[in-house]
Amino acid sequence: MLKALSMTLAAAVVAVGGSLAGAGSANAATTGSASAQAAQSAQSANGRSICYHAHVQDIGWQNFVACNGAIAGTTGQAKSIEALTFATAGTGGLCVRAHVANVGWQSWVCGGDGQDLTVGTTGQNRAIEAVEIQISTGQVAAQAHVRNIGWQSAVAGYDIVVGTTGQNLPIEAIAAAV
Repeated sequence: MLKALSMTLAAAVVAVGGSLAGAGSANAATTGSASAQAAQSAQSANGRSICYHAHVQDIGWQNFVACNGAIAGTTGQAKSIEALTFATAGTGGLCVRAHVANVGWQSWVCGGDGQDLTVGTTGQNRAIEAVEIQISTGQVAAQAHVRNIGWQSAVAGYDIVVGTTGQNLPIEAIAAAV
Protein backbone atom coordinates (compact mmCIF):
# COMPACT_ATOMS: atom_id res chain seq x y z
CA MET A 1 0.00 0.00 0.00
CA LEU A 2 2.82 2.41 0.87
CA LYS A 3 4.45 1.79 -2.52
CA ALA A 4 1.14 2.47 -4.29
CA LEU A 5 0.66 5.63 -2.22
CA SER A 6 4.16 6.87 -3.00
CA MET A 7 3.74 6.09 -6.70
CA THR A 8 0.35 7.85 -6.84
CA LEU A 9 1.63 10.90 -4.99
CA ALA A 10 4.82 10.95 -7.09
CA ALA A 11 2.75 10.81 -10.29
CA ALA A 12 0.62 13.72 -9.10
CA VAL A 13 3.68 15.79 -8.21
CA VAL A 14 5.48 15.00 -11.47
CA ALA A 15 2.29 15.89 -13.36
CA VAL A 16 2.42 19.38 -11.82
CA GLY A 17 6.14 19.78 -12.44
CA GLY A 18 7.55 18.77 -9.07
CA SER A 19 9.70 15.99 -7.74
CA LEU A 20 9.73 13.57 -4.84
CA ALA A 21 13.52 13.31 -4.80
CA GLY A 22 14.67 13.05 -1.22
CA ALA A 23 11.27 11.84 0.02
CA GLY A 24 11.36 10.54 3.55
CA SER A 25 10.97 11.57 7.14
CA ALA A 26 13.35 13.37 9.43
CA ASN A 27 13.74 12.81 13.15
CA ALA A 28 13.06 16.05 14.99
CA ALA A 29 11.96 17.33 18.38
CA THR A 30 8.24 17.85 18.89
CA THR A 31 8.57 21.43 20.11
CA GLY A 32 9.84 24.66 18.62
CA SER A 33 10.27 24.80 14.88
CA ALA A 34 10.67 21.10 14.14
CA SER A 35 8.68 21.21 10.91
CA ALA A 36 10.48 24.34 9.71
CA GLN A 37 13.91 22.82 10.43
CA ALA A 38 12.92 19.60 8.68
CA ALA A 39 11.61 21.51 5.63
CA GLN A 40 14.91 23.35 5.31
CA SER A 41 16.97 20.16 5.48
CA ALA A 42 14.60 18.10 3.30
CA GLN A 43 14.66 20.29 0.20
CA SER A 44 14.42 18.07 -2.84
CA ALA A 45 16.37 18.37 -6.08
CA ASN A 46 14.03 21.18 -7.18
CA GLY A 47 14.90 23.18 -4.03
CA ARG A 48 11.39 22.88 -2.56
CA SER A 49 9.98 20.94 0.35
CA ILE A 50 6.94 20.61 2.57
CA CYS A 51 7.05 18.97 5.99
CA TYR A 52 4.24 18.17 8.41
CA HIS A 53 3.96 16.91 11.96
CA ALA A 54 0.83 15.16 13.29
CA HIS A 55 -0.83 15.22 16.70
CA VAL A 56 -2.67 11.88 16.85
CA GLN A 57 -5.51 10.78 19.12
CA ASP A 58 -4.22 8.90 22.20
CA ILE A 59 -0.61 9.36 21.02
CA GLY A 60 0.01 13.09 21.00
CA TRP A 61 2.62 14.67 18.74
CA GLN A 62 4.37 11.94 16.78
CA ASN A 63 8.11 11.72 17.38
CA PHE A 64 8.98 12.43 13.74
CA VAL A 65 8.33 15.04 11.09
CA ALA A 66 7.24 13.72 7.68
CA CYS A 67 8.43 15.45 4.52
CA ASN A 68 7.93 15.33 0.76
CA GLY A 69 5.49 12.43 0.41
CA ALA A 70 6.17 10.57 3.66
CA ILE A 71 3.19 9.63 5.80
CA ALA A 72 2.24 11.41 9.02
CA GLY A 73 -0.45 9.89 11.23
CA THR A 74 -1.48 6.24 11.47
CA THR A 75 -3.40 3.70 9.42
CA GLY A 76 -5.26 0.64 10.63
CA GLN A 77 -5.47 1.93 14.21
CA ALA A 78 -8.65 4.08 14.06
CA LYS A 79 -6.76 7.06 15.51
CA SER A 80 -7.69 10.53 14.27
CA ILE A 81 -5.28 13.33 13.47
CA GLU A 82 -6.26 16.18 15.81
CA ALA A 83 -3.65 18.79 14.81
CA LEU A 84 -1.07 19.30 12.08
CA THR A 85 1.93 21.57 11.80
CA PHE A 86 3.15 22.44 8.29
CA ALA A 87 6.30 24.21 7.08
CA THR A 88 7.81 24.76 3.65
CA ALA A 89 11.13 25.72 2.10
CA GLY A 90 11.62 27.13 -1.39
CA THR A 91 7.91 27.74 -2.03
CA GLY A 92 7.40 31.29 -0.81
CA GLY A 93 5.23 29.94 2.02
CA LEU A 94 1.73 28.62 2.33
CA CYS A 95 -1.68 29.04 3.91
CA VAL A 96 -3.49 26.15 5.58
CA ARG A 97 -6.75 25.59 7.43
CA ALA A 98 -8.51 22.58 8.89
CA HIS A 99 -12.10 21.42 9.06
CA VAL A 100 -12.44 20.18 12.65
CA ALA A 101 -15.18 17.88 14.02
CA ASN A 102 -17.99 19.84 15.70
CA VAL A 103 -16.26 23.14 14.82
CA GLY A 104 -16.16 23.40 11.02
CA TRP A 105 -13.55 25.31 9.05
CA GLN A 106 -10.98 27.10 11.17
CA SER A 107 -9.49 30.42 10.11
CA TRP A 108 -6.59 30.44 7.66
CA VAL A 109 -3.06 30.32 9.07
CA CYS A 110 -0.46 31.75 6.67
CA GLY A 111 3.29 32.16 6.77
CA GLY A 112 6.46 32.25 4.72
CA ASP A 113 9.04 29.56 4.19
CA GLY A 114 10.58 28.36 7.43
CA GLN A 115 7.54 29.12 9.59
CA ASP A 116 5.60 26.43 11.47
CA LEU A 117 1.85 26.73 10.84
CA THR A 118 -0.40 24.70 13.14
CA VAL A 119 -4.07 23.86 12.54
CA GLY A 120 -6.55 21.71 14.44
CA THR A 121 -6.76 21.34 18.20
CA THR A 122 -4.96 19.55 21.01
CA GLY A 123 -6.47 18.44 24.29
CA GLN A 124 -10.03 18.69 22.95
CA ASN A 125 -10.45 15.25 21.33
CA ARG A 126 -11.58 16.85 18.03
CA ALA A 127 -10.58 15.15 14.79
CA ILE A 128 -9.44 16.95 11.67
CA GLU A 129 -11.82 15.91 8.88
CA ALA A 130 -10.35 17.94 6.00
CA VAL A 131 -7.33 20.14 5.29
CA GLU A 132 -7.06 22.92 2.71
CA ILE A 133 -3.60 23.95 1.56
CA GLN A 134 -2.69 26.95 -0.61
CA ILE A 135 0.90 27.21 -1.80
CA SER A 136 2.49 30.56 -2.69
CA THR A 137 4.44 29.44 -5.77
CA GLY A 138 4.20 26.25 -7.78
CA GLN A 139 1.83 23.51 -6.77
CA VAL A 140 1.28 21.10 -3.91
CA ALA A 141 0.02 17.51 -4.06
CA ALA A 142 -1.51 15.63 -1.14
CA GLN A 143 -3.74 12.76 -0.15
CA ALA A 144 -5.44 11.72 3.05
CA HIS A 145 -6.28 8.40 4.65
CA VAL A 146 -9.86 8.83 5.86
CA ARG A 147 -11.61 6.51 8.32
CA ASN A 148 -13.98 4.04 6.58
CA ILE A 149 -12.70 5.18 3.15
CA GLY A 150 -8.95 4.54 3.15
CA TRP A 151 -6.52 6.47 0.99
CA GLN A 152 -8.22 9.06 -1.19
CA SER A 153 -6.82 9.83 -4.61
CA ALA A 154 -4.01 12.37 -4.65
CA VAL A 155 -4.97 15.92 -5.62
CA ALA A 156 -2.61 18.59 -6.90
CA GLY A 157 -2.82 22.30 -7.56
CA TYR A 158 -2.29 25.74 -6.07
CA ASP A 159 -5.27 25.35 -3.68
CA ILE A 160 -6.20 21.79 -2.68
CA VAL A 161 -8.50 20.09 -0.19
CA VAL A 162 -8.06 16.57 1.17
CA GLY A 163 -10.43 14.72 3.48
CA THR A 164 -14.19 15.13 3.76
CA THR A 165 -16.70 17.55 5.23
CA GLY A 166 -20.21 16.83 6.46
CA GLN A 167 -19.56 13.10 6.82
CA ASN A 168 -18.04 12.94 10.32
CA LEU A 169 -15.04 10.99 8.98
CA PRO A 170 -11.65 11.87 10.50
CA ILE A 171 -8.34 11.99 8.68
CA GLU A 172 -6.02 9.34 10.11
CA ALA A 173 -2.95 9.96 7.96
CA ILE A 174 -1.73 12.48 5.38
CA ALA A 175 1.04 12.75 2.81
CA ALA A 176 2.01 15.88 0.83
CA ALA A 177 4.70 16.99 -1.61
CA VAL A 178 5.69 20.11 -3.54
